[in-house]
Amino acid sequence: MALLAACSGDEEDADDSTASSTDSDAQTTRVVALNTGHLDHLLLLGIVPVGLAVAKSANGDPSGIPDYIYDRFGESFDLDAIEQVGLRAEPDVEKIATLEPDLILSNDRADEALLTQLRGITTVVTTNGGSELWKEDLGILADAVGKREEADDLLAAYEKNASDWADNRGNDAVVSLVRGRNDEYILTGPSSLSGSVVEDAGLTRPDGQRFSDTANHDLSVENTDQLDADYLFYSFDGGAESLTDSASWRNLEVVKAGNAYAVDMDAWFLNASLVAAQYILDDLKDRIGE
Repeated sequence: MALLAACSGDEEDADDSTASSTDSDAQTTRVVALNTGHLDHLLLLGIVPVGLAVAKSANGDPSGIPDYIYDRFGESFDLDAIEQVGLRAEPDVEKIATLEPDLILSNDRADEALLTQLRGITTVVTTNGGSELWKEDLGILADAVGKREEADDLLAAYEKNASDWADNRGNDAVVSLVRGRNDEYILTGPSSLSGSVVEDAGLTRPDGQRFSDTANHDLSVENTDQLDADYLFYSFDGGAESLTDSASWRNLEVVKAGNAYAVDMDAWFLNASLVAAQYILDDLKDRIGE
């Protein structure tokens, strides 16, 4: 499975146009996407970028495009035609220039020296990056490509879908979220993408997962009991698989009840976009029920 976006809250990851000041009426046609959620949101708004910076892949897939993106957009767009322009941390500036973009999307966490180079090519718009402000980042990107109204409508539809499900469901089930990172275990909090979707859907979190200081907290095997809830969603792709083989995991009430579900790492834990949020909401509805 390819890993495109930054870990939710995990990566600390022109002319002088910036995210807060750009509001273009003209739709751009040649966009290079360098950071979290950019590809997802561009495709959602009907724009295929000409260039894409990628993260290192967990499975060696050179495309850098996650499976859930291919599943959602693969039949509508030629995703294989998108040119790779290096890794997100070190994009190839010369290659970007050869694509003759009219817009480069980066984020506020990018190195200023890199942004200066990119501004020498064309307009650069920066989003916030990470997962905490993914809804705001959608609006920033939409302003930059002249599709703010469409983006607002899509976000409103998602939020209505989530709130309607909460109203119809009639319960505030407790949901636990955990993922692996190499040989570590990470609790995913309310400010992560998946945590925000859980909140939008009127679900609650275990006491130990209601932190607000950062998007993620480390979890030791000795504290596996912090994972107990009505439902547990997890992914240990790329390492840390051994937790599910431990006695502490098997003794969790949520595991005994059959309510622990493996999920897609990219969509749930490594992206920050409306596309990923819709994917997570569908997963939640499928597993928890109407």
